[in-house]
Amino acid sequence: MADRKRKNELLKKLILSNEVPLKEIMLKYRSSEEEVINVIDEINNHFKSDIILFDQHIVHMTEQSKVFAYQYYCRHDNTLFESHDHNERYHLIILEILIKPEYSSLKGLADRCLVSKNTTLNDLKAVKKLLCERELNIEYTRKNGYTLSGSEFSKRNLLAATIKDILKIPAGRLLLEDKGYVTESEIYLLRKRLEKVENRIGIKLTDEQWDELPYILQFIVKRASIITKPWSFRIEKYDIKNTVEFPVIKNMFWDYQTLNDTDLLYISLHIIASNRVESALHISSSEEISESTERFVNNIESHLAIRIVKRTELKEKIILHMSPAIYRSLMGFQITNPLADGFIEQYDQIYHIVQKSVTPFENILQQKLSKEEVVYLSMIVLSWVSRTEQSDSIFKAVVLCQSGISISKLLLVTLRSLFPEIHFIGTYSIRQFQETEKEVDFIFTTVPFESTVPTFLVPSILDKTTKSNLKSQLNMEMYGDNQRMSKNIFHSIKHFISEQNHEVVEEKIKNLLQNVDTRTTIDDNEKQNHFIFSANHISIIEEKVCWEDVVDISMAPLLYRGSITTHYATETERLFYKDFNSMLIAPEVYLPHARPLDGAKETDFQIMIFKNSVVMPDEKRLNLVVSLSPDANNAHVPTLIKLNSLFLNQEIREQIMNETNIFTVQQLLNKEGDVTR
Repeated sequence: MADRKRKNELLKKLILSNEVPLKEIMLKYRSSEEEVINVIDEINNHFKSDIILFDQHIVHMTEQSKVFAYQYYCRHDNTLFESHDHNERYHLIILEILIKPEYSSLKGLADRCLVSKNTTLNDLKAVKKLLCERELNIEYTRKNGYTLSGSEFSKRNLLAATIKDILKIPAGRLLLEDKGYVTESEIYLLRKRLEKVENRIGIKLTDEQWDELPYILQFIVKRASIITKPWSFRIEKYDIKNTVEFPVIKNMFWDYQTLNDTDLLYISLHIIASNRVESALHISSSEEISESTERFVNNIESHLAIRIVKRTELKEKIILHMSPAIYRSLMGFQITNPLADGFIEQYDQIYHIVQKSVTPFENILQQKLSKEEVVYLSMIVLSWVSRTEQSDSIFKAVVLCQSGISISKLLLVTLRSLFPEIHFIGTYSIRQFQETEKEVDFIFTTVPFESTVPTFLVPSILDKTTKSNLKSQLNMEMYGDNQRMSKNIFHSIKHFISEQNHEVVEEKIKNLLQNVDTRTTIDDNEKQNHFIFSANHISIIEEKVCWEDVVDISMAPLLYRGSITTHYATETERLFYKDFNSMLIAPEVYLPHARPLDGAKETDFQIMIFKNSVVMPDEKRLNLVVSLSPDANNAHVPTLIKLNSLFLNQEIREQIMNETNIFTVQQLLNKEGDVTR
């Protein structure tokens, strides 16, 4: 079988197969094993390389070898593909319809698939059934021919899936080249660009991605070149444009003039994690996020011993943030937050509490949330924990900011925490604010802005001096102008007053405030709102304590001081023994507590240090208890946040647990500033 024709036949068979048993070749060409091996050696010698491999009676070729052999084979006017099985024909029909600028004719499809028109009609029926699952449909008109209807996103997903399927069949790459869909140089160019992207954004493509992606991207580019109408898909609301990766990927295609931003966003998905596009979309809109948000809010309430006001509103804001955040994390995109480190430095205590509370979201992802995502979530939580059940704010304010989303969020959070008595309606650009024509009492802006409303020009990040000065200026505006004060007080209560009495009540409020100096001094506002621990607020327990007595012993000092009722102690005991894991605030440190309305009379703390570890039902150890009588208006929260941060520091936590001098513990608890550094 050593003649040239037989060699070409063997070469063709191996190119079109994954592997062929040696016996099959021997039977086909009626040759002995030795003769077949000799022919293989002759072919390899011709190519000066072992393009045909023989291993344990199995003969095969690598994909790279098939490319070399294909070029040689077709150079002699040989046709590699003389027919196609039904699966290959289905794929070719889909490709033909998706990447041709005009409608596809029946004859054109039949010629492409190397079959008759009747066979193609049957194939079209089969393809039509397959596409129903993707909510796509093949449509036909006598005038134009065949086209595909459905969303552009679904069409591109179909295109990518089809390319993947073709690449899995023997000689799939050669099929794409043979039909004129791609050239070797196009694939080489894209592969080199991918190599640069891989290095610049720090990802590592799998071998499968490295093999498939250049082909998928080339076909997406082809599809984009024939689509003239704008299109969109849900990824646009997930802030991918502000990720680290997108600018690098966009730059990869700088000379592809037909690609718009939506095309580039879609391409980005495939470069980062194309195999997770549909699953991420499913999760990001599922009930899972809503349920995880509920558990997250429960964790925050437990760690801070508070009942969050306007809970539903907070959950909606968290869901609004976490849907894209989970999507980005699933897809492998890294959101940029230039203020992440600055926020953690300034609000590290709240950051650590949020970091402890995000487990429900991390369970969805099966991975940790990034620091940047946790910071965004911390900003939302920080703006909420200072809210109480007090009456509506009598002042309204707006923040005008030209900076990025992270800077405007941080500025808004900072101002809300500085001025809880003001209702901030949100952050706007100057153009947006001018269009909305919202009425406010004060404007905080990072850029000069002229207005008849009192306006404060502030930097994007407020340092301690700026905060102090701003408080002083705003106090003068809020409480020094009795006319504004009376107007806003009246506006907040007028719906409780009959209309005929409006003028009388408004005038009465003005008269009452006329001779009253309602201004507060900056010293009053700057007073430290942390609880001051005395030696009486610290207990060192030397004797062994059994698990069942922990709450009774821990609540006793609060009962003695009259800070709580016996009902509060009983309810705390019930809640703690029912779910003590939810009251863990640091390793071996627990916070047994109930709600303020269960009988908490005033804010109070007791630090209980157990020298002999208490063995818990899950065999973990309890060494320290923070007994708490919470305040209905969350006055205990700053101290609790400080304690959370304090006990998360292993060195300080162990120092307190091992300390025998109550006054040393007292100094650590009352230390101002960041006690963890």
